[in-house]
Amino acid sequence: MDTVIEAIPDATRPAQSDSRLRTTSPEQAIHMCKTAFYPHRLKLVGPSKNFGFTQRATRIGPITLADVTYETDVALSFDQPRASYHVNIPLAGWFESRHRGVEITVTPEAASVFRPDGETTVNRWPGGTRNLAVKIDRSAVDRALEVLIGDSVESPIPFNATLKLQAGAAADWVRLLLTVHRQLDGPDSLLRHPLVWDPLVESLIHGLLLVADHPYRQALAAPADPGRPTAVRDAMDIIDAGPHLPLTTSTLARQCHVSVRTLQEGFQRHLGISPMAYLRQVRLRRAHRDLRSGHPSHNTVASIAHRWGFTHLGSFAAAHKRMYGETPRQALRAAR
Repeated sequence: MDTVIEAIPDATRPAQSDSRLRTTSPEQAIHMCKTAFYPHRLKLVGPSKNFGFTQRATRIGPITLADVTYETDVALSFDQPRASYHVNIPLAGWFESRHRGVEITVTPEAASVFRPDGETTVNRWPGGTRNLAVKIDRSAVDRALEVLIGDSVESPIPFNATLKLQAGAAADWVRLLLTVHRQLDGPDSLLRHPLVWDPLVESLIHGLLLVADHPYRQALAAPADPGRPTAVRDAMDIIDAGPHLPLTTSTLARQCHVSVRTLQEGFQRHLGISPMAYLRQVRLRRAHRDLRSGHPSHNTVASIAHRWGFTHLGSFAAAHKRMYGETPRQALRAAR
């Protein structure tokens, strides 16, 4: 017989190993999933004696990522409305869901995209299916799309409920999600630094808007309006004055009163690079200045690179040598 489980407030705390939480209590599983995601009801479809639930959840700004596994067959029903968009990407296995009247079989080749509104159920989640759950705050996605196209949009965005993942940009987006989820595990992860965090969040949200189907895809693909030199100069001034700040193309576009794509087109037309490439150049110059003015006994290449938002020391060293003809270590050793 199917068993419907309700959460209880004093559920036993799950066993914890690093950032991965596991429990054999259905009540605790509801609590853990609710804490990271949404209120819901859980029904045991498989044997209750085999029940187990594992969740490894991380959050970066408006985005929550979680690797979730049930060890016996279950069904789930979620309350609505919710304040976020949700993408389910099975890493192993499959499950059957229903969203806004559409039946969806979710597999590693075909993810689901749920809107904040509308009935949502998982009719069957087979035991052992491992799912990457992606929750993104509704306001962050809606605002990002408006900035990209320079116009107001219908909210919530009417995403197609199915997202094909076999290859191309969608597969690249999933790989980026997995990389971020893995590297966010540590409390001291460099990804938590605002210089890295803000552009990364923007890239993940823009990635969803570019790979998922919705009525604004054509507007995103259309040529941007010609960039205005004034906007480009203003953006350059903002970058030059604050390269240590967590700047993104979206924040620059808002401050310069143009759309993201208009600013990008302006930078390409007048400088031959993107706004973020220009920001990296400015940060590289500041890092070189700090290397040359530092002292090897008080500074390290890593600390200076991280100060200016360079997360990969090998890439930093290669870029520094291309621009200055010497490695960062050589520059620091030559400091006076």
